[in-house]
Amino acid sequence: MYYCKLAIRIFSRDDSWLQQLQQIEPPENFEYDPAVFAEFDAGEARKGDLIVLDTKLPYDLCRIRTYCKKSAVLIFCGEIPETAGLSTDELNACSDVWSKPLSPNLVEFRLKQVLSQIKLRKEHFLTQCYLNTTIDSIPDLVWYKDTRGAHLKVNNAFCNAVGKTKKDIQGRGHYYIWDIEPEDYAVGEYICLESEEVVLQSRETCVFDEKVKSRLGMRQFKTYKSPLFDEDGELMGTVGIAHDVTDLGNMMVELKIILRSMPFAIMVYDHKGVVTDINRRFEEYFQIEPEEIIGKDFNEWRKAIIKNPKTNDSGKLEIRLANSGIERIVEISEEPIVDVFDSFIGKLFVCRDVTKERSFEQRILLSANTDALTGLYNRRFFYEKIEENRWKPQISLLYVDMDNFKLINDRFGHQVGDDALKIVSDNLKTCCPEDMICRIGGDEFLIAVLGKCSETGLEEKAAWILRRLQKVFDGTDAMGELSASIGIAYTLDQSLPIDQLIKQSDIALLSAKRSGKARYCLYSDMLKDVIDRRGR
Repeated sequence: MYYCKLAIRIFSRDDSWLQQLQQIEPPENFEYDPAVFAEFDAGEARKGDLIVLDTKLPYDLCRIRTYCKKSAVLIFCGEIPETAGLSTDELNACSDVWSKPLSPNLVEFRLKQVLSQIKLRKEHFLTQCYLNTTIDSIPDLVWYKDTRGAHLKVNNAFCNAVGKTKKDIQGRGHYYIWDIEPEDYAVGEYICLESEEVVLQSRETCVFDEKVKSRLGMRQFKTYKSPLFDEDGELMGTVGIAHDVTDLGNMMVELKIILRSMPFAIMVYDHKGVVTDINRRFEEYFQIEPEEIIGKDFNEWRKAIIKNPKTNDSGKLEIRLANSGIERIVEISEEPIVDVFDSFIGKLFVCRDVTKERSFEQRILLSANTDALTGLYNRRFFYEKIEENRWKPQISLLYVDMDNFKLINDRFGHQVGDDALKIVSDNLKTCCPEDMICRIGGDEFLIAVLGKCSETGLEEKAAWILRRLQKVFDGTDAMGELSASIGIAYTLDQSLPIDQLIKQSDIALLSAKRSGKARYCLYSDMLKDVIDRRGR
């Protein structure tokens, strides 16, 4: 939409001009600013967009034209002898020449024609202005071609790319503009001319990836080409827009290099969940080729591959992979990818091999929780684990202590003593594979039975341990004098302090030793009274 105030200057002694003009409705978007002067006034002439000369003139028409705006419409009205006697230069100085006499109808008709032409010229100028300003503001290359391939209009970006002016380009073809010899084009990877034919034949917008040799070297373009039709629906050419993606392409190459050199397995997928890239480490971890997954749905792949994940202390998922005989523990993290407007455009799916870390952590944890000599759990871990299981309906303890251990240690040395402790721990593991076994110090061991177990079951377990240990000890010369005693205690009271339960099992152990060693004893309140009276 536009608005135009049309300055009309009429130089005439005939007042009917103004009356005639007032009867003509202004064209759409126009408004009249009319004025009539009896004599020619150069100052008023300079203001006019439409100038009618119907009076005696002080100068010839060529000079009068110099007083007018370049775009002004200049009409000379004169008697037939006057109009017939105008020189070629004077005729060229005018926009039109009207011979008098003019009837009112003819004046109205001709004025309407002139106003219509002014409107068309105004709209043509505005259209050209809008178009030129728009395409010259676009950083992409823009061009218009006829069906022969001649360039009709291009923008500044196009001129900068080819190193030529718009005047040089207008009417010229592809080879001249891009400085390419037909022979080079034939053996190169260029598809520009072929793509024009595709657009003309398909009669619809098409998108192409095109390479062009420019004054800046080889450039990669993403081009959008559309057909142009005339008023009768016939093809008259094409319009193209080319976005230079050379730098973006180089960035993508660099990104691929970085991606492939990363020590992590990485997958990239877009906002629609479509996989766009993977690196070599990803191929290695998941034993997959790029063509098997790129372009596929990420969530479908994930459901098929990521099974039984566990959450680690950092809140990230971990899975176990076993490919080509190599087992890995992999930590998974997903990082969003956003554009400059903070809009989500995809994600990085990153898999980090934490096998060594977890192995190291396991060794540290094992070292902190176990006895270095026997490999059994230590006192610290015993308390920690018992507290975690206090909710269970029954906690039972078997307090195992070796008889005559000091005698063996003193007689045969600490190496034999250490061997004896290892033998005991190995046999306790065999006898109680589902129970928690701890070495709480010296030659003392605690076996925790977590869950329901009858007194008979506890006594049978203790008897089995004693028989097995005795058989092992009797089979060696150095350890023949060794035996073991066991104190048994259990509770159904979840509020009973664990130290209290340990004390009860210790009392039962003391009773077993006083009864002759190499035996077990089950704790009871009566037993506690007996021990308390005798003293320890």
